[in-house]
Amino acid sequence: MTRPTIAYGSHGSFVEEAQSCLGCDVDGDFGSQTETAVRIFQGEQRIDVDGVVGEVTWGRLEHVYALAPYPPPMLPPLDDATVAEIKQIAGQSAIAQYQWEDRGEAPLGYTQGMALAFADMVRRYLASDSTALLCGKANTHRADIDALSWYRDIFDAKDMPNEEEGLDTLRHLFVLMLGLGMRESSGVHCEGRDMSAENVSSMTAEAGLFQMSWNMESASEDMQKLFDEYYECPRDACLIETFSQGVSCGSQGWACYGSGDGYRYQMMAKKCPIFAVHTAAVGLRTRRQHWGPINRMEAEVKTAADEMLAAVQDVVLGPPFDVSEQEETS
Repeated sequence: MTRPTIAYGSHGSFVEEAQSCLGCDVDGDFGSQTETAVRIFQGEQRIDVDGVVGEVTWGRLEHVYALAPYPPPMLPPLDDATVAEIKQIAGQSAIAQYQWEDRGEAPLGYTQGMALAFADMVRRYLASDSTALLCGKANTHRADIDALSWYRDIFDAKDMPNEEEGLDTLRHLFVLMLGLGMRESSGVHCEGRDMSAENVSSMTAEAGLFQMSWNMESASEDMQKLFDEYYECPRDACLIETFSQGVSCGSQGWACYGSGDGYRYQMMAKKCPIFAVHTAAVGLRTRRQHWGPINRMEAEVKTAADEMLAAVQDVVLGPPFDVSEQEETS
């Protein structure tokens, strides 16, 4: 697989990567300066000069500038003891017993799966992964596209401000996602499209925990990056065994529609729930109007969810560094 095609008008981390290679101002905005630099590079490499960074141009950039492999390698899995500790935290938390409005108690696998998916995103953030950095950025004050901006008053009222980038903001996003997943699918990873709707094309058919469709892929370059990362993801890294606890999946739920990447997205969203979680996280920060329950502020924000995720975050970060202990052993 190659990096997504970028051209004049594109934005994001892949533009920054190309700009860094080509000696442009690294601002993530593919403008005329970047296009000119691309054309010069293409001419020097004796390939088609069109100003577009597609498969061939990316291949030359990867070779000349020794770019990191794409898609990036997955993080090594958490050890069994840490996974068990996180699942225990989630399973014994107050949010695991909470009766969600009109939905009841979440399946155990949903609460535990979301906890593990959050742990993975924290590890990504610590590794400066572009997806995690996007999800953990400060309130953009763009309520038209950013769910954390749209929900600002609710988060502020619960003493969960999101005005600074970092793990707190990332965690609050997952608090909102816990409520959204219950609203959209009752925590069922194999949920199929809304059968009362007519969204049956490959790009518009909704799928999975958050009932997202693949027409969201244009919301951010990181959507395609996640798609490529998880396309051949090992089953044990997909968290499907965890998310399946307490859930029954029928043939109607597993049904997918259309063909191509949209069809593959629907299947991946159901069979690889962590992929559905991470793509929805990106979508909530870049195109929140995709979700009716978000637009109507029906997704519940619960402090008990924040408390559970904060405990998971502490497990991932490990015990704080004790300076006095270091001094005693030196």
